[in-house]
Amino acid sequence: MNLSVALNGGNRIAKQRNLFLVLTIALAVTSSALSLKIVTMEERIIMVPPFNSEIIVSNKNVSSGYLEQMSMVFLNSLLDLSSSDVLHKRDMILKYTSNNKAGFAKKINEYFADAEVKYKNFDLVTYFTVKNMEINEVKNEVIAHGVLTSRYGKRGFEQTPTSYRLSFEFGGGYLRLKEFNQVLEEKK
Repeated sequence: MNLSVALNGGNRIAKQRNLFLVLTIALAVTSSALSLKIVTMEERIIMVPPFNSEIIVSNKNVSSGYLEQMSMVFLNSLLDLSSSDVLHKRDMILKYTSNNKAGFAKKINEYFADAEVKYKNFDLVTYFTVKNMEINEVKNEVIAHGVLTSRYGKRGFEQTPTSYRLSFEFGGGYLRLKEFNQVLEEKK
């Protein structure tokens, strides 16, 4: 009887040993596969520029700080132009233009087509300096007041106080440009 108990105990110990051996081999294989994945993995780091104000994006709208920062990006691409970068900036703006209506992209294309001709013919360079902004979170609209500085050739220089309206559309987690136009103030 002692012999059969000893044999049963030996068999049980052998089964446990085999089970632990299989588990050890499985863990070694998964650890090796994970190590290989980590070594071959390509890492991307996305750097976020520093923002001056709090940025909030929800599923329905964006904060005024986000509208302000995006307006600065768009104004730079729409108004800080020279004959050499008009087409590049047009392509960049069109990537972020609303495509809900064909008229939005059409107006932006017309703006840049006119700018391309004007900037090449007059050797024109412009840049816009923002003085202040009126931000309407409900309408996703920004009116930027500032000074448009223009240089014509080597000698011409002009500074014009002006305002521009940017209207945005928020959907699918993206803020897209709908409309861009100069605000013409009525003379009293």
